Amino acid sequence: MRYRFSFYLDTRRKLESGKCPIKVNLYDNASKTQNIFGIPDVDGIEISCSKKDWDNLWVNKDKKNSFGEIIGETTVYGDKMVIRTILKAKADILNDIISRERISVSLDVKKAFNNYVKPNVFKDDVYAEFDSKIKHLEAKDSYKTASVYLTTRNNVRKYNKSYAFRFSDITIEWLENYERTRRKVTRVSSVSLDIRNIRTVFNSAISKNKSLNEIYPFGIGKYQIPRGDSKNVGLVKEDLKKIQDFNSDNHYLQMARDYFLFSYYANGMNLKDIAKLKKGQTHWVRSKTEFTSKNEKCLDIDFNDEMLSIVSRHQGRGKMLFNVLEESDNLKTVTKKVNNKISSIAKQMKHLAKELDLPDQLSFQWARHSYATNVYRSGVNLKAISETLGHSSLKTTENYLNSLTDENKKAIDEAKKL
Repeated sequence: MRYRFSFYLDTRRKLESGKCPIKVNLYDNASKTQNIFGIPDVDGIEISCSKKDWDNLWVNKDKKNSFGEIIGETTVYGDKMVIRTILKAKADILNDIISRERISVSLDVKKAFNNYVKPNVFKDDVYAEFDSKIKHLEAKDSYKTASVYLTTRNNVRKYNKSYAFRFSDITIEWLENYERTRRKVTRVSSVSLDIRNIRTVFNSAISKNKSLNEIYPFGIGKYQIPRGDSKNVGLVKEDLKKIQDFNSDNHYLQMARDYFLFSYYANGMNLKDIAKLKKGQTHWVRSKTEFTSKNEKCLDIDFNDEMLSIVSRHQGRGKMLFNVLEESDNLKTVTKKVNNKISSIAKQMKHLAKELDLPDQLSFQWARHSYATNVYRSGVNLKAISETLGHSSLKTTENYLNSLTDENKKAIDEAKKL
C-alpha cells in the first residue's frame, strides 16, 4: 500500500485546555515524504490529551501475549475512553481512504479525511431500512409520516413474530399472505398503506444494492397492491343543517361540532391547517403539499358569521387564531398537538353522530368530502372545486366525488326505461 499512518501527540504546543493536540502523521511510501495534519473536533469534543496520558491512552493500548500477538486492549475510563474510541473510528476512516485507487497525492488523503462521508453500505435487514427511513423523515421534521412508517414496521414485525427479515423474504407469496392476514382485522386501505410503505423501503434498498432488482416482487405480472374503497363519505345538506343547528353544554361535543363545521365552510380545510391559522390571515397553503408540490397553491379563506362565531369560542393566544398551538411550537410539537386534537375530536364525532342520528362512521374527514359533493351538486364545475380543495390533479377530485357516480347511474337507468 502506498500510504501508512500513525497518530502522535504534538507536544510542541498546548491548547487552551492545557492538553496537547493529537495529529495524523501520514507517510507516502512512493515519494518518501510525510504529511502531518490535525483531527477535527467530534461533536464538540477536542481531540487531545495530556503527555502523561498519551502512552496509556493509545501507544500501549494493546494487550499482547508472550508471542507478541494482540489479545485485547488495556482498560481506560472517562475522557480517555472517549478519545480512544474516536481515534479508533478515525483509524478506520483513514484505512478506507488510503485503500482507494483514486487517491494519488497525500493532500487528497487529508481532504478526504476532513470531508469524510460514510459509504452507503447496504444491510440486508428490512427493519433496519425502515429505521433509516424513519430517521430520515424525522430529520426533515416529517414526524407524522415517520409515525406511519413506524406503525407499518411494527405491523410487519408482529406478523413475522419478530424473526429476522431480509429483502429476499419479501416475495409475492409473502405479500399475498400478509395482505390476507391483515385484511381479517383491518380495512383494505390500511393494508394498502402498509404495503406501499414496504415497497418504498424496498426501492430505497435497491438504490444501495442493485441486485435486489432481480427479486423485486411488485409490478405488472407480479404482486398488485390492493386498492381500498375510496367511496365518498359526504353528508347531504339536510344532515349538515342538523350539525349547524346543534348546540351543547358539553365542551368537547361542542368543540367537535365547531371544528367540523369550520372545516366545511373553509372548503374542507384539514385540522392541522386550521390549527396553524393566525389572526388576520386570509390566505393559506396546505401543509400536506407544502413541501411536496412543485407549484405551491395559495388558497383563500373567507370568514362567514358562523366561522367567526366558532373562532370566538376557541380563540387562540398571541397570533394564533385557534387555541391548539403556540406560536413558538416546533414542527414536532405541532404534530403531537394536532394528533391529540384529532384523536379527541374523533371520539366526540361518534357521540355527535349518535346524538343527531347520522351515520356511525361520521368523522372529521367527512367535512371535506361534504364540501366537495355539495358544491358539485350545486353545479360548480370540477376544475373550480379542484382549485378550492388545493388538489394538483382533477383525478384526485374525481375520487372525492365517486359516490355521485352511483347516483347518476341510477338516474341514467331510470331515464332509459321505456
